[in-house]
Amino acid sequence: MNSLEDFIKENKEMFMNNEPPEGHFERFELRLKQMQRRNKIRFITRISSIAAIGLLLITSSIFIYDRYFDREPVLINLGDLNPQMQKVEYYYTSQIDQLSVGIDSLSAETQENIKKMMSNELAEMESIHRELQQKLGSNPGDERVVNAMITYYQTKLGMMKSFLQTLTQIKQTNNSKKVNHENTLL
Repeated sequence: MNSLEDFIKENKEMFMNNEPPEGHFERFELRLKQMQRRNKIRFITRISSIAAIGLLLITSSIFIYDRYFDREPVLINLGDLNPQMQKVEYYYTSQIDQLSVGIDSLSAETQENIKKMMSNELAEMESIHRELQQKLGSNPGDERVVNAMITYYQTKLGMMKSFLQTLTQIKQTNNSKKVNHENTLL
């Protein structure tokens, strides 16, 4: 640094008296404009690179999340396996649907606590059904899961028959109480 200062001090008059050559300011201004243009291009390139990297990170994050973390389990019914299982499933579901209609018609006359108990049991059975469908989706050829699904249908059918019998008995009891009550009033 001292040598530069010494050089400037020694040649001070040369720096003060000499004017730059003609066209110097135009050339300097042209160089400044070129440097500004290069800086803009570098800035745009950097921003584009950052945006591309950000987009790549977001896209890969979404892909990884969708692929590994947010997986909806595949739900498969027995009927999806083969035509024989479709017939079995149709038999049980149609029987269950018929019993559901009967239960719905009789449940209007029952107490609220009995309705709540039945709906809780049915909700629990439905959650078991979902689990079995998921397991069947994960292991479509597993005979144990197929047998568990058939057992589920048999159990639900038996439970619905039991509900229907209970509701029928309640209705008969209520009707006999009404008749007895009407007879005592007459």
